Amino acid sequence: MTRVPHDDVEDDLRALSADTEKLELYRRDDSLPTGITAAKDALGLDFARELQRIALVVIHPDLIAQRRVERCLTFARDHDLQPVVALPFVFEPAMTAAMWQHSLDDATEDSLAVCDVFCAKTESLLVLLRDRGPEPTRAASARLSALKGSTRAERRQEGHLRSHLRATNQIVTAVHCSDEPIDILRELAILVPETMAHLLMTAVRFPDDGASPDLDRQIAGLYARTPPYDIDVARAVARIRAKLADCAGDPRVTAAHSRLSGNLEAWQRGERFLRWQEFTADLGAIGIAPDSWDAILVGSTYVQHERTVSPG
Repeated sequence: MTRVPHDDVEDDLRALSADTEKLELYRRDDSLPTGITAAKDALGLDFARELQRIALVVIHPDLIAQRRVERCLTFARDHDLQPVVALPFVFEPAMTAAMWQHSLDDATEDSLAVCDVFCAKTESLLVLLRDRGPEPTRAASARLSALKGSTRAERRQEGHLRSHLRATNQIVTAVHCSDEPIDILRELAILVPETMAHLLMTAVRFPDDGASPDLDRQIAGLYARTPPYDIDVARAVARIRAKLADCAGDPRVTAAHSRLSGNLEAWQRGERFLRWQEFTADLGAIGIAPDSWDAILVGSTYVQHERTVSPG
């Protein structure tokens, strides 16, 4: 695949987004030229128009553990977005850093650390969807992005996708959706650079009235490889408390036991934020893996998400 020089992509950028601030950021982005080259290879010079009918959703490990992938895809179909091709992958820390490098300036180191562990907990599922409606007046990706809802529950409406999926918090968010065509290309280049041309070609050529048996096989395979889990913060806290009760009186874990017991109370009262490194060290001392679902659920709930936010 030939890399497109930054100086040669100006017309392509303007065809993919009208957001001038985003365009300025993306002119310096290392992944986008790769994405544009792959799209041209797969779709031809009219790739920008073809991308108007395509949307991208990444289904995160929490939704897979809850066996709610079909619930997400049914929501998409109900809004005339047909899932057509999918690919399981592991959302590794280098990918999270590249994906959100332009949007997480205010994120704390602790929240970024929890995000890395969450995203790579198990496989995720990348799905391309095709707009089944008439000639769109709005890009399918922008339409899906508007439907997904905020990562913050208080900013979502009942009809949003994340509300429909009962997303847990700002980190354990159930899904990620590309905002517009330019983001589809950039994000595919980050997540699945070797297969993105094939995925785009398959999505564009997929018949409007077709069904995708491969998608069902992908979901079944994910479920077979991924143990189910109840993604519930209150139950996660209860399990940690039960483990603390089991360890009570063990002199080998006295300090960790005392600190973790006190911290759980303080976090739930909103008196202070969870410090990820200390928390996972204390969990390890009492026999709970630092990359366990319970660690992720509690950590993502009580960690400081933005530097400008105070406890309480």
